[in-house]
Amino acid sequence: MPREPSAIEKLRQRVRASEDFLDQIGTLAGVGGWELDLATGTLRWTAQTCRIHDMPVDHQPTLEEAIGYYAPAVRTVLEAAVLRGIEEGEGWDLELPLTTATGRQIWVRAHGAVEQRKGKPSRLLGALQDITERRRDIDALIASERRFRSLFTYSLGLICTHDLEGRLLTVNPAACQSLGYSEAEMLGKHVGQLMTARDAAHVPEYLTRIQARGTDAGRLRFLARDGTQRVWQYHNMVDSHAGETQVLGHAQDITEQVLQEQRLREWSIRDALTGCYNRRFLAQHMESAGPDASWACVTLDLDHFKAINDTFGHQRGDEVLVAMATFFQRHVRAGDYVIRLGGDEFLAVLPNSGIADAHALAARLAAGADTAHCGFTAGCAAHTAGASVEATLAEADRALYTVRRHRRGEGTTHRE
Repeated sequence: MPREPSAIEKLRQRVRASEDFLDQIGTLAGVGGWELDLATGTLRWTAQTCRIHDMPVDHQPTLEEAIGYYAPAVRTVLEAAVLRGIEEGEGWDLELPLTTATGRQIWVRAHGAVEQRKGKPSRLLGALQDITERRRDIDALIASERRFRSLFTYSLGLICTHDLEGRLLTVNPAACQSLGYSEAEMLGKHVGQLMTARDAAHVPEYLTRIQARGTDAGRLRFLARDGTQRVWQYHNMVDSHAGETQVLGHAQDITEQVLQEQRLREWSIRDALTGCYNRRFLAQHMESAGPDASWACVTLDLDHFKAINDTFGHQRGDEVLVAMATFFQRHVRAGDYVIRLGGDEFLAVLPNSGIADAHALAARLAAGADTAHCGFTAGCAAHTAGASVEATLAEADRALYTVRRHRRGEGTTHRE
């Protein structure tokens, strides 16, 4: 009959299981750990920290070797943080460049804390994460979109576990902070309870996928305590240990990145000066609508705009363009689009409308022309099923030039 394990053996088993779990989490999250005994100077690395440095997983370096992976200027920053931590008891959280044992140039996030014993610092311990890819992505975004660089932030290391039904078993402080809940409030909840009803409806699909494949990656949207939605980019895996199966989850909060992507998409279809839609939007909108869609349009040209630029300068010309864009947008219906085609040319697109709707808009604009900052001429057209967009716009242009020729023939300068 097998001997019952002793209490010490059971404790050792639990410690080994905990170490295995932490190593799995460290591998999944890309986070390594380290500790330094201040009395003996002994430094210990976890397996993931060794991997980050391109060293064997059982390598245990000297303190001098570990510091040697950083350039002299970087060492000064790190040593200052460590000394301040020892003296004041405060931790540090730094992003630093590092050269691995194989000569790779990487960036790491170095987090450390001081452990006190009998009122004196006895041990330093912390975590290390390779953030090279994130730094590369951010640097690329800064290079191409400098004015938006402050919007790009990432929350690293959101770690949790849940059972195969989706109920949270463990959750780390970073994940709690991302959603604004305490650990006690999140534990035991179904992940769907932290989402809108629409997003929660997709959770069963996620659970089915990860059970079938053993791993799953993608994006999930959570509802934070303050009512905002947070987007997590996750890479989760199923883990079985001691007869229990659960899902190990690791994610990054990419909410700001998603919002920025939305802003960039919006800016790509907006005129930078007036805020109106641009020709790219027109092309996308008409492509999605299809050649048989029903719509009308009003082409709008500003009268004598060149004279404004020549007489008062381009700054005044820009002010007039902005004011006229506001004027046109104020008179269109909800669901209509005002597009700046370029220069002093605008276009109002009226979806699901006919020529009568276009003439009605032209009449509203003419009725309010006394409040406009510049005279303008309007030309109306309705799209015929099967006709090209260019043909419809050309018809509106012909109508506009007909109005303009009629004015000149009458010798008038009134606004229409």
